[in-house]
Order: sequence, then C-alpha cells, then structure tokens
Amino acid sequence: MPQRILLAINPHARRGASIHEEAVTLLRERGHTVESLEPEPGVHLSDEIARRTGRIDLVAVGGGDGTLIGAIDGLRRAAVPLLILPLGTMNELARTLGIPFPLAEACALADSGHERRIDVGCVNGRWYFSEASIGLSTHVARAQTGALKSRWGMLAIPIATARSLRALRPYHLEIEEAGGVRRRVRTVQLTVANSNHFGGIVENPDASLDDGNLTLFTIRWNSMWDGLGVVAAVARRRFPDAPAVESLRGRRFIVRASNPRHRHHVFTDGEPATRTPAEFTVVPEAIAVRVPG
Repeated sequence: MPQRILLAINPHARRGASIHEEAVTLLRERGHTVESLEPEPGVHLSDEIARRTGRIDLVAVGGGDGTLIGAIDGLRRAAVPLLILPLGTMNELARTLGIPFPLAEACALADSGHERRIDVGCVNGRWYFSEASIGLSTHVARAQTGALKSRWGMLAIPIATARSLRALRPYHLEIEEAGGVRRRVRTVQLTVANSNHFGGIVENPDASLDDGNLTLFTIRWNSMWDGLGVVAAVARRRFPDAPAVESLRGRRFIVRASNPRHRHHVFTDGEPATRTPAEFTVVPEAIAVRVPG
C-alpha cells in the first residue's frame, strides 16, 4: 500500500551524502510518496517530524544512533513508525533489531516489515535507545573523533578504548533506587541499559528493548584481573556474570556524585547528553519500528 514517507538522512553520516538520492529512488519505485529533508543532528529533526503530524505515515531515518535519538520526540508526537536506514559507525539499534544494512533491503521494510513497539530510556529529559553511561565509555566516546571513525570505522572503538584506559580513574557515585533505597559505589563505569545489546560488543541476555525495565550496571576495576574477567564475560556473551560487575533492575534510578561539587558527564548512545545528578527512567512501548518479519 502506498505510504507518505518523510525521509531524513544525516549528511554527516559516513555514507549519508552518497545515499540520499538512492534512498529516494528505492522508496518511490515501491509506489511511495517521499518528502525528503537533511536534518542536522539534534532536536531539529523531531520538530520537523511533529510539524507534519497527520500528513505522513512513516519516517525513514538514515544515519547512526545519534541521528535516531534526534527523532524520538517527533515520532512520539506524530504517532508514526520509524524505518531505520543504518548509515552510521555503530548502528547499535539497527544491529539489535536485526535491520539489514544493504540500503535496498532496509527500504523494503517499508512494505515487508512488521511493527515492533520498543521502550525508550530517558535521562534528565534526554531520550536514548540502548544505553546511558558515566565513566570509561564517556571517555571512549569523546576519543572517537569524526576523523578517527571515518578512517577506522568499527576499529575506532578499540583504538579509542586503549587511549582512554591511560586516564582511567574510579568514580564515587551514589545510586538511588525506586522507594528511596540508596547505595554508594566505587566504579570505573556505570551504565543504565535499556537494551540487551550495547557498547558495540556487550550483551545482556536477560533484558530486551520491550521488557519495560532498565538495567543499571557498575564495574569495579581494582586490578587487571577485574578487567580480564569483564573481557572474558563479554566474549562469552555473559557480561552480567563477570565477578566485577554488579547490576540492578528497575524503572527509575537517580545517580549522583558522592561529592556534590563534582558533575560527571552522561552520554546517551555515544552522544553527550547531560551531567550528574541524573535521573534515569523508561517509557515502555514508546515508539514503533519497522523490523524484519
């Protein structure tokens, strides 16, 4: 059935500039009406989607996870499903949902895909799909410059990690759970995951994108043995089983620095978002995504 599709491709994505016209052609060949725009990363995409409420049936977004985050609010306001065209470096959400990477196959989901409603995480009013983090991964994300990702692609992750480990320092944080229970932790990494797959290589088989919960992980790193244990658990796809990893499940957490003068950076799906104190919540079944049947 012909659909009215808003096509938004990030021109700064690794393959964005060369693919826009191809995507328009593929969708129009299927009989769809296509209106295209080239959003800048961030809030503008949501505003453009919301402005077309009632005039579009589907939003096709081409880019990486950062571009997709910029569409969440607009998708919710317009109440239309998302079609993901993976064009970024990590493409975490696309990998988790099994979205095909060849452009023609991804565009075909406009017709052949079924709609899956997924949860969306939120920290201090900023949306995310897969994970929000404090600690090592924020340093890794900041070390992954555009030049590094353009040159090395997925290899940018271990390169940036090796550089970040040299400045690794523990964080002293306070975690408040629902009900007001508080605990203090000394950690090199705190992650609040909404998905069963995050960080490019980390899997949490006990969670999913539609279970209505968040999983908070902390990692202690007192010695190299702690680090090796985490690496081994990641390799076995059992990250939560590592002795140095502790986890909590819930729908709301508040994370503060033990020293109130410190405000730690929080990244969402690899993008800078906010600082502590940080309140993490989840919105169950917040948006619909076209996924393979």
